[in-house]
Amino acid sequence: MANITMAEHKSKKTKRVHKPGHVLKELLVLLIVVVGIIPLVWVVFLSLKSNTEIFSNPLSFPEEVQWINYKAAFEKIPWGKMLKNTFTEMAIGLPVGMIFSFLSSFAIARIRFGNDKWNDAFYTYFLAGIIIPSFVLLFPVYQLVEKIGLYDNIIAMSLVHISWCAPMNTVIMVNAFRGIPNELEEAAVIDGCGIWKLLCEIYLPLIKSTLVTIFILSFIGIWNDFVLAKTLMISNEHSTISMAASLFRGLYASDYASMTAAIVILIVPQLIVFATMQKQIVDGITAGAVKG
Repeated sequence: MANITMAEHKSKKTKRVHKPGHVLKELLVLLIVVVGIIPLVWVVFLSLKSNTEIFSNPLSFPEEVQWINYKAAFEKIPWGKMLKNTFTEMAIGLPVGMIFSFLSSFAIARIRFGNDKWNDAFYTYFLAGIIIPSFVLLFPVYQLVEKIGLYDNIIAMSLVHISWCAPMNTVIMVNAFRGIPNELEEAAVIDGCGIWKLLCEIYLPLIKSTLVTIFILSFIGIWNDFVLAKTLMISNEHSTISMAASLFRGLYASDYASMTAAIVILIVPQLIVFATMQKQIVDGITAGAVKG
């Protein structure tokens, strides 16, 4: 009897696997993966070619592997100085940005303003920050930074990143806060928890995965932000890691082979972060998605 039941279960499972909808979903996921991998593979191939081959056969395999491109990338780029500037920017921007997002998200999700209309208004305000493209704000940001005397300064980069990361981080954390049962907060308040104790001892451990997520997303955002760095930084002394590949671009000629090698070097740490922490990223983004 048990064997028959197991056989029927396996048969039903096999039938589910071969349903058209399931097969279509798998093909769609495979297509997305391929579309995402192709540009990475192409950049790696370009980094192993000479400049002549890049222009003559950009889509072909390298005829002769040019490891010298990576040697040029390591020799010409001041990695130590750029990494120091980047991590200085992160040391200022990440903690302040996360604290701001944590407090603003708590206020929107758990504190009631009037009849909740103000909560919705604040939430919409942060949503608007996601919708507005950052490129639209580059010139006003440049003018503001120049007027307050922080042009070509790491502090200016940190402050701008705090404001640019706040909308996405707040929206993610609001959903996480809303996914926490109200009964838990009520029980803590009855036991005598004040607002700060409630934040630090109750909510903070519960949304730890979301905090890890926004930390990673903010880290990657600062690491990759070439446009803002190019707009607010003019001297090589304050250049960040996102500007490393641009050092191979000259006024009359560019070394595209070494440039793509530098791009590959910059991509590798990000791939490692996403590969090792993908579970935390997914858990943090989806936290509170059902209820929120």
